[in-house]
Amino acid sequence: MYGRGPRITGQNPQDAWENGVYLGWHCPIGERIANTAILADTSKQVSRPIPVTHYYDVKRKCRDCNRLFLFFAEEQKFWYESLGFPLESDCVRCIDCRKTAQDHAELRKTYEFLIHKPDRSEKETLELANCALTLIECGLFGNRTIERVRSFLNSIPNDSNERGRGQYQDLTQRVAHLAENMG
Repeated sequence: MYGRGPRITGQNPQDAWENGVYLGWHCPIGERIANTAILADTSKQVSRPIPVTHYYDVKRKCRDCNRLFLFFAEEQKFWYESLGFPLESDCVRCIDCRKTAQDHAELRKTYEFLIHKPDRSEKETLELANCALTLIECGLFGNRTIERVRSFLNSIPNDSNERGRGQYQDLTQRVAHLAENMG
C-alpha cells in the first residue's frame, strides 16, 4: 500500500524543541531515513502531551520473522491521526506478519463463535473443525485440541451427505496427519 522503498520528500527536520520540532521516541536518528519526513497534523493526534510534529520513514525489525521493513511516514500519519492510535504505539510486525496475525485473529473469532453456537449445522461443524485444525497447524492451539476435532467430526452422523464429501475426508486426513506428527 505504501510501496517498497522510502518515499523521498526532501524534508529532513531535526529534533529542535525550541524551534517547535518534536519527532518522538519512535523516530531515533539511527532508524529514520533522511529526507522522508512529512508534516503531522498535531490536532488529530490522541493522548498527546507532547505532539509529534513530523513523521519519517523508519526502519524496523519484525518481532515475528526478524525481517527488516519500513514503517512509512504516511502509514504513521494514518495510524496516529486517522485510526487514533496513541503516539506510544509502534509498528512491531512487517506487513506480511500483520496480515497473518489478523487472519489468525479472524480464524479464532470464527472458532469461538462456532464452538459456542448451540445448534451448529453439519457444515458449520466442518468449518469449526477446519478452524481448529488450522489453528493447531499454526501453533496457536495445542495437540490436545486434536481429540476435540475428532469429536466434532464424529458428531456428524454416518448417513450424512457431509461425510461423503471431500471436505470431511480432507479434515479426517489432516487430523490423522497431525496426530501422527504430534505423537
